[in-house]
Amino acid sequence: MKKLHKRSSEILLKIVHDKPSNHTLTYQDLVHMLGGRAFGVAILLFSLPAILPFSVIPGIAFVFSIPILIFAVQMICRRGSLWLPKLIAHHTISHEKISKVIEAALPYIIKLERFLKPRRSFMTTGIMEVMNGIAIFLLAILLILPIPLSNFIFGGCIILFSLGTTEKDGVFIIMGYIFFILYLSFIFLLALAVIKLY
Repeated sequence: MKKLHKRSSEILLKIVHDKPSNHTLTYQDLVHMLGGRAFGVAILLFSLPAILPFSVIPGIAFVFSIPILIFAVQMICRRGSLWLPKLIAHHTISHEKISKVIEAALPYIIKLERFLKPRRSFMTTGIMEVMNGIAIFLLAILLILPIPLSNFIFGGCIILFSLGTTEKDGVFIIMGYIFFILYLSFIFLLALAVIKLY
């Protein structure tokens, strides 16, 4: 059977192999390489650094979360194609660095893709597409905030949403909501416990 589209891992791997002559890429270059309508893959790419150890470095989460926020707003507004403002679009990143991020995360993405398939399509269309955009927007905001040891959780939730969006897999999106709600509940209960101590 002929494949209808490339999987996220194949698109990300193409970025690694297509090395530019000046060894740098702008965010706009990345969006172009991902495909103008690939919201899920674009959000996946910019969320990958959050699940890697170096994301604890101050400023890393902020730099990569801004495009996610912008793409999430476009999902909420039901925009048909990706767009970045010039200030963000012209931001440059070393091809070597982004390749290392992709290569570090790719084995895990490939493993997850084995379980991905179109199902529960109602989670990826209509009003749910807007709700998913709102959830991703909130997760990106939380990713920017200096909440200790939270980057992996919030980044992982965004990755579940992005893979579910790309492959039209509502089960992955439901999992994203579950982990998001559980972790927010944990933070809320922890905050209450700390307040009671004082």
